[in-house]
This record gives sequence, C-alpha cells and structure tokens, in this order.
Amino acid sequence: MEQDVTSPKALCVKNIVVSALAGTLTIAAMAQAASLPSRMGYSYYTEQFLALVLGLSLAIIFLVTGENKERARSGGATALDWLLSVTGLGLSLYVMLAYPSLVSQAMSLPWDALLVGGALFFLVLEGLRRSVGWTLVIVVLVIVGYGMIGHLVPGALQTREVAPQRLAVYLAFDPNGLLGLTLNVAATVVVAFVFFGQLLLRSGGADFFNDIAMSTMGHKRGGAAKISIVASGLFGSISGVVVSNIVATGVVTIKLMIQSGFRRTTAGAVEAVASTGGQIAPPVMGAVAFLMADILQKPYSEIVVAAIVPALLYYVALFVQADL
Repeated sequence: MEQDVTSPKALCVKNIVVSALAGTLTIAAMAQAASLPSRMGYSYYTEQFLALVLGLSLAIIFLVTGENKERARSGGATALDWLLSVTGLGLSLYVMLAYPSLVSQAMSLPWDALLVGGALFFLVLEGLRRSVGWTLVIVVLVIVGYGMIGHLVPGALQTREVAPQRLAVYLAFDPNGLLGLTLNVAATVVVAFVFFGQLLLRSGGADFFNDIAMSTMGHKRGGAAKISIVASGLFGSISGVVVSNIVATGVVTIKLMIQSGFRRTTAGAVEAVASTGGQIAPPVMGAVAFLMADILQKPYSEIVVAAIVPALLYYVALFVQADL
C-alpha cells in the first residue's frame, strides 16, 4: 500500500485532485464575493456556502500536509490522508445540503447533528495541528474546555452550564462557531484579495517593486537588507499575505543578501520579518484588518488610515536596524 500511494501515478492523481479542489474553492469564493448566486436568483444560507468552503479547505489540507512528513515533502499522501480528506469534504457537503433542517432541529440535538458536529470539530483540530502545530490546537481545546467547566468558576469569569453535546452542535452549526464571521471573511474577502495579488505577481508586479527597491537602496550601507525591507513593504501593501510576499520578493532579495556577505540565517530572517509587515501595510493588509472592520462596524477606510502610522514605524525600525 505504501508504494502504491506514493507511485508517480498516485502523485499525479493527488496533484490533479488538489488543483481541482483549490480551483473550485477560488471560483466559489469569487462568485460569493461578487454576489453572483443572489443575482441569478438563488437563495441560501450563508452557512451553506461556508460549509462548502470548510469542506474544500479540509480536503486540501489533509492531502497537502500529510501525516507522514517525509512523504508529504516529496508530494505523497497516505491512505489515511485520503480518508480524512474525503471524510472532511463529505461531512461538510452533508452540512451544506441539510443545513436548513439541521438548524431547525438543533435544539432537540438530533443524532446526525451530534455525529457530524463532533466529527467536523475533531477534523478541524487535526487540520490545525497539521497546518500550524500543537500550539493553536491547545489554545482551542483550553477555550472549549473552559466553556464546559466555566459554570464551576466563581466570580466574574463564571459562565452558563453547557452540556457537551449541545456545545458540539453549537460549535458546528451556529453562526458564531465554525461557520461564522472569521471563515466568512476569509472565504469572501481574503480569497479575492489573494487572487488579485497573485494576478499582479504573475503579471510582473513583484519585479516592478524589486526594481524600485534596488534602484533606491542598492548603493546604501547594508543595501541588500534595505532592498529586502523596501521591496517587502511595497509588495506587502498590495498582497497582505506573508507567504506570497516572501515568495515574490525573497527569490531576489535573499540571494542578494547572501552574495553581499550576510549569513544565510540572517538573510532569511530579514526577509521573513520584512514580509510579515505586509500584513499591516495599507491599503490591503491581512485578514485581521477585514475582521476588525466587520467586528468594529467601522468603514474599511478608517482601518486603513489607522494602520498607516504603525506600519511606517514597523518598517522604519527594520530599516534602522539594517543600517546599524
């Protein structure tokens, strides 16, 4: 079985499936962001769309990350990865199709809601573990655990008593749970901005920003690091995604820093820190900015204006450090 799952034919199939899932996710998110279904007369719960996004995301995560780290790095996937991927997509599609009836019967805790809700919660935790490690998983478990024992805590931190089965249904189907504001913003706003950022990247936008940085900072002391900082700040302002920023500018700047005498670890660190600032560089910024606008009920333009000073301070501090 091991050899069968990692054969060239299996790898090709996996790549095709992942590309199809990612393409479907992008198209669905773009269509939702443009309100195309409602314009065509289709009416549905927003949570049904979010259930589709969750299922596609889980399917991609389990195939791309992989339980076996060595095989995942070589592009392979185990039978367990495929099983989790299909299960996550299947359960989410069930939620998408049956959501109206599940919501109307949620208070009576039907068996299918309990089963699907509990399974989806643990699949999301496993996807989190594979994507970002145990830290965030432990944070989520602590918060959920506190929700179950919070009624025993005296004082201002005391919560209402919630049965475990009711909590599972709440987390899975309530608009404040998995299918809530965070996933909605990520699925509609963030995906659209990342998509257009990638269009700019593929059309030569990264080269444009790199050329500006090299022409203005190439002759300065510590110029290679300053090129990285300026280029990452410029490109980050229109991408808002750390990984895209590193890929777009780091291809040039990391090599420049190494050739200029920087240690490889220092070059990588400078690029990573400079690209991270793209999340707070107006006007696009990262997903958190869109969440802030929705939660605070403020115009996005006010969030952008408020971010100008901290973003400038962030990059000025990096620039000064590079000069020193």
